[in-house]
Amino acid sequence: MRKQKLLFSERSAFTLAEVLITLAVIGIVAAMTIPTLIQKYQEKVTVTKLKKVYSVLSQAVLQATTEYGSPESWELAEHGKPAVNAAPKIKQFLKLADDCGVNDCENYSIRGGHFHVLSGRLYEPHHYKNAYNLKLADGTELSFRENAKATPANISILADINGSKNPNTLGKDIFSFIFYSGDTNLKPRGLAADPSDTDTDPFLSCNPKQEGWYCTAWVIYFENMDYLRCADELTWNGKHKCD
Repeated sequence: MRKQKLLFSERSAFTLAEVLITLAVIGIVAAMTIPTLIQKYQEKVTVTKLKKVYSVLSQAVLQATTEYGSPESWELAEHGKPAVNAAPKIKQFLKLADDCGVNDCENYSIRGGHFHVLSGRLYEPHHYKNAYNLKLADGTELSFRENAKATPANISILADINGSKNPNTLGKDIFSFIFYSGDTNLKPRGLAADPSDTDTDPFLSCNPKQEGWYCTAWVIYFENMDYLRCADELTWNGKHKCD
């Protein structure tokens, strides 16, 4: 009886070669799937952070207009001039870790010009030379620009949701908002006044071949960043995900 049990045990055991092959297969599958899982997790974190920043900024803008009236009375600066009128009114309703103003702010990714557009090009830092810069308590960097000559006049806000950490790229961790004079609502860039018209306006396109200024609305409304993988297949009125 003992001999029969021993023979049975020997026949049912795995050989060393079988164990190694199994581990190799598991390793290959893990190498193929884990990076994708990590990327999707990171994108979910980005979506959550961006929606939180949008909520915080929207509340601050609403409170600022309640306190100071519509931006047409804020004496906004012309494009390229020091943006010192809007941010000081809005910042009172934000929890800040730093107020750099329009100084050099070289430790800010946006102000220092150390960020890229989706196509890979390094963005020119002088475009934000006269922006007003703040840092929220959660580390989000904000950069305010004013444009009094636009129709309507507006305040644009760039938000780097993870500060100086990489990738420092528009449409990945840097997102754009705009606030129009005469309005009380902050708007994410990339959405037409009538959302159903967004697909017909190529200026509002969000894909890796362009700069990424107009990806904010897509992330907030559809809660994904699939435009990084299958932009040509996605539309506002059609397909919203790669799979």
